[in-house]
Amino acid sequence: LHVVVIDGITIGRPCCGVHNCPEALGSNRHRFCPGHDDRHHICAVEGCEADVEPHYLTCCDPDHRLLETNHKKRDKALFQLRGRL
Repeated sequence: LHVVVIDGITIGRPCCGVHNCPEALGSNRHRFCPGHDDRHHICAVEGCEADVEPHYLTCCDPDHRLLETNHKKRDKALFQLRGRL
């Protein structure tokens, strides 16, 4: 997938979270195509096959949880402001 971002507008199509999967997503909000929908219950960290914890995308491994937490912080305005100061 190749994406171009210009003035906050993303050009491209959403794709499945499984590398090189050509199948379209059921909705723009989905992470996986219908054929890989069972991957929602597996940790989002590449190479980890453990089950996710409720309300998280990662398993109970503290390092994996820290990765998820830091990734979510990047989407917050205060995180961006602190990075600029």
